[in-house]
Amino acid sequence: MVTKGKEIMMDLKERLKLIADMAPKCDVVCDIGTDHAYIPIYLVMNNKCKRAVASDVRKGPVTVANKNIEKYGLKKHIETRVGNGLETVRYGEEDTIIIAGMGGLLISEILEKGFDIAKKANSLIIQPMNSIELVRKWLYENGFDIYDERLSKEERRIYNVLAAKWTGSVQKKEEIYYYIGEKLFEKKDGLLEIYIQNKLRQLNRIISEMEKMNDKNSDLRLKNEDIIKGLSRLLRDYQEERNLRRSFYEQNK
Repeated sequence: MVTKGKEIMMDLKERLKLIADMAPKCDVVCDIGTDHAYIPIYLVMNNKCKRAVASDVRKGPVTVANKNIEKYGLKKHIETRVGNGLETVRYGEEDTIIIAGMGGLLISEILEKGFDIAKKANSLIIQPMNSIELVRKWLYENGFDIYDERLSKEERRIYNVLAAKWTGSVQKKEEIYYYIGEKLFEKKDGLLEIYIQNKLRQLNRIISEMEKMNDKNSDLRLKNEDIIKGLSRLLRDYQEERNLRRSFYEQNK
């Protein structure tokens, strides 16, 4: 913990810091799968929320969370609960909901089971550890708008954080935009180029493994090849636009 004047700050690593930064100022934040409760502690300490709920499906992480909450003197502001997914969110607490550090399939299942709660939230802050395309697709097909998305690099890995809100408007996107978020292009995220390159390497490895198993014509193989073509096109377009911007800047210095 760092004290600067009257402001109290808690140091977070890049992934957690981006999640906290994308959480809007609110009355209540509910952190699903809280683990150590670092995000609720940080948000309360920095006056981004008045109170918080830190929940986890396992008792072990909640025990650790309670120790950290007591350490920072926040027992009056942060409540812990043991429970599954959005079942721990009570009526009137559907303000900002954070679901982070889980796989994309699990996050989609949590949102599906807790749909009535999720659609009441003023903001959903979501950080999948993998299979983010499943989360984006679920959100769009169930009437949520992804109004922000950013990337963060921690050590050698790049993480996505999405911010979404239910509007009731169902959207169908070109398949490639389930893999790479449109907001990243709109914002010209500084990590976008390397992120696409990492995705391409990942998909090419999958295809190489499928070739070793003599799987050349399956639907999954063909789908992955289409995604690679789409990603390669997006990368070329992004690089061309970037080079044009640089050229324009050099000419007008």
